[in-house]
Amino acid sequence: MSRPDDQGVALVVVMMTIALLAALVGALTLAVTTDAAIAANYRDGADVRYAAEAAVEFVLREIAAMDDWSDLLDEGQSAFVDGPPAGVRDVGGVTIDLDQATADVTRAATAAPGDVHLPSMLYAFGWFRDLVPGIADSGVYVAVWLADRSVAPKDDGAPPGKLSIVGEAFGTRGARRAVEVIVEKADISAVRRLGWRELP
Repeated sequence: MSRPDDQGVALVVVMMTIALLAALVGALTLAVTTDAAIAANYRDGADVRYAAEAAVEFVLREIAAMDDWSDLLDEGQSAFVDGPPAGVRDVGGVTIDLDQATADVTRAATAAPGDVHLPSMLYAFGWFRDLVPGIADSGVYVAVWLADRSVAPKDDGAPPGKLSIVGEAFGTRGARRAVEVIVEKADISAVRRLGWRELP
């Protein structure tokens, strides 16, 4: 026969065990949820960075055949545009202001010492699925800016000797990555890459 005191102790031990197991299950659930969120953010970041690089590659192929890059910076636009080069775009609940993005790129893509630092001009922009037909609808929006990075001092009438090409991609959950490539004209149908970096 058990005493009433023993039954009370057993109840306390069972309750403490249940509380400990519940805390362990909660901690495990939190860890799994956090790991899943980290993995999703990493995947989204990689997706948008690769999309930004692909947009830069598209523009590089497009401008390689041009003899004179002056037209690019005089309100030129790519064949890849989804409307006027200004205004707001909605990307999966995230609003992108192209005017503000242009100001951000001009600030971030600073010229190297000895190069002119002219403002960046929005050149190509639109949905990534329209740039790469056949790709699953990723909900990524891409934009590419061009800026003259010729060696200073530069004659205003001379064509650009070097260009900064900044590609930026925007994901549906706020992921945003930008890359910059500095290029110069190598020959009639090719460009030479002088530098590459990921912008903050």
